[in-house]
Amino acid sequence: MGRAGLIVGLTVLIMSIGVASAQELTNPAIFAGTLFVVCTLIGIVAVLAGVGGGVIFTPVMMGFTNIDSYIIRATGLTVAMGGALVAARPFLRRGLANIKMLLFAAVPYTVFAVIGALLAGYVKATMGTFGEGVIRFALGILVIFIGLVFIFAGKRIEYPEVKHVDSFTERLGLAMAYWEESLGRVVDYKVTRAWLAMLCFCGVGLISGLFGLGAGWAMVPVFNLIMLAPLKVSAACSKVLIGIGDTAAVWPYMIGGGIVPLFTIPSLIGLILGTLIGAKIMLKVKAGFVRWLIIAIMFASGIRLILKGLGMMGVM
Repeated sequence: MGRAGLIVGLTVLIMSIGVASAQELTNPAIFAGTLFVVCTLIGIVAVLAGVGGGVIFTPVMMGFTNIDSYIIRATGLTVAMGGALVAARPFLRRGLANIKMLLFAAVPYTVFAVIGALLAGYVKATMGTFGEGVIRFALGILVIFIGLVFIFAGKRIEYPEVKHVDSFTERLGLAMAYWEESLGRVVDYKVTRAWLAMLCFCGVGLISGLFGLGAGWAMVPVFNLIMLAPLKVSAACSKVLIGIGDTAAVWPYMIGGGIVPLFTIPSLIGLILGTLIGAKIMLKVKAGFVRWLIIAIMFASGIRLILKGLGMMGVM
């Protein structure tokens, strides 16, 4: 009960301080400090639930503050990019990230992430408040969908069995091997359905660039359940791919004025610190409870975003 109460308290604090940071805090130093605390808590909760901080950061900030969504989405991409770049080095050094598969996936993901970021700038420049409402409403629907994915998605497979490799995937030559410490041997693996995965990466990239969400929630299942790559390889490739694609997608936001140092820097530092703290706490907390807590946050944020979006569009 003590641990459950602690996590619930952290969640309530994230939302309550998030509202205060946008509506009541006018001193820049207090605002930055408060934002740093909020993002540190978000980072802790995200790690405990096994998701990226951007998946929580963007919906909570857009749903429970009045900060311009363009700035929030720009920061969400920066946060996702920063976390991915920190994690990418050990994955690449240990050979967990399949370079061939990354080169294959990086092109559609990066191109469509940039398109999504450019579309975000277009909506901001041409559609005004109505466009802001459309973005919040659409993100609310998406966040609720992500919550449903967390509830109903099939269990991920640690070592999927590939019974057939289609001709397109075979020609790409994506099969590889890596050293698995837990087994004490080299794991050789093949992948399949690369054509379907490519279409998925286009959609995931567009969503990531437009809404400023981390894409790990979608990319790991694409690698693991569609291409049938081992789970560790899928997670490693997802992190590295976010670092590649979001680094490109953040540039249109920077050119459009979406990167505000007073907002972005405390958010980035706080989420990275929270990730490090959460990794240590994770050994003592039951992940199942935190997962359901994240689902509750996603639904609360999604409903809030839908209501705010409808209000800004003049429907309510």
